[in-house]
Amino acid sequence: MYRLTLKRVLFLMLLLVILTISAYTLYFARYIIVKESICLVKNDLTEVMMSSAAGKANLLDTSNVISAKLPADVEKMLKNKTYQHSEEIQEQRVQHIKRICTEEYKIQPLPFNGTDKRFSSHLRARLRTTFVNDDYKLLVTVVYKTGSQGWKKLLKQLYERGRNVSQKTLGSEDGLYTLSQVKKQYGLNAVVNRLKNYFSIIFVRHPYTRMLSAYKEKLVKMPNKFYEKKSRGIIRQVRSIPLPDSETPDLKFDEFVQFVANGGWDEHWCPILNKKPCHVYYDFIGHLETFQDDVAYLFHLIGIGNIVEFPECHHSTGSGDLAVLKEHFSQISQTLLTKLNTRYKNDFKIFDYRLPQNNTDFH
Repeated sequence: MYRLTLKRVLFLMLLLVILTISAYTLYFARYIIVKESICLVKNDLTEVMMSSAAGKANLLDTSNVISAKLPADVEKMLKNKTYQHSEEIQEQRVQHIKRICTEEYKIQPLPFNGTDKRFSSHLRARLRTTFVNDDYKLLVTVVYKTGSQGWKKLLKQLYERGRNVSQKTLGSEDGLYTLSQVKKQYGLNAVVNRLKNYFSIIFVRHPYTRMLSAYKEKLVKMPNKFYEKKSRGIIRQVRSIPLPDSETPDLKFDEFVQFVANGGWDEHWCPILNKKPCHVYYDFIGHLETFQDDVAYLFHLIGIGNIVEFPECHHSTGSGDLAVLKEHFSQISQTLLTKLNTRYKNDFKIFDYRLPQNNTDFH
């Protein structure tokens, strides 16, 4: 029988201690490396997002930041931490709208019944401006002056990568078709099914920066004959005298505000509430003021971050600049602002923007 001497026993005990220490050392070393890697990626990712062009979604892929691939469990944990704040913001926005709709406006969402004619009568404006993608099961309500051209370009990109045959036979060749077109070709039941089962998205904006942007782009720059004619019509209405055809329209901002406050309508500045967010709730509510973060989180949610990027659109009028906003609204009397607030107060309330009480009350 093999006999253990005291020296051998001591040697084995020492070896056991060394192996135990080594195991713990490797465990803590891996923990520290993983922790430092997460910090490194988060810091670099923040720098990438901060330096990217405004209005462009970033592909939040850790391979763009570091070359070494992290373990799958660590990568998942990193992504969850990256989007945790965005997830909380979305939950707050969605719940805020539900609370305002049910408690203050006393409006309950429509039941998803394909024979309910209210989907046609109540949601007419929403059906007309909500674009469909059947491959990714998306509904995107386009609000003009909130990146609408970019959303249309994005939907074209998704359409080109799609395989849904019914989608490609409906509407135009570029794949841009609305719920109104779905209703016309397939009936109301097809619309209700999509409203019930697809992921619905809307992006909104501070009502008065949106209105100012529309004024500067459409009625100051006057990109086409339609808006030149519209500008002349507004001048004739507020000044009570027509502008000679030989003169270029010079519509002032306070005149434009007077026209809007009295109910002057255009898709580029009409209240967003006409999209009826209370009748069928949106799954995702983005704000133009947090556009970059919101788009990045949205792409993560719907799984298109590795497929497309949000198209760049360079049509900035500077209206989102607080100084520019104050400069223009300083021309507005308190009486006129109060009247304008009456028209837009529901947009401010339901999308959680602060309603200005005077013409310098912008923060």
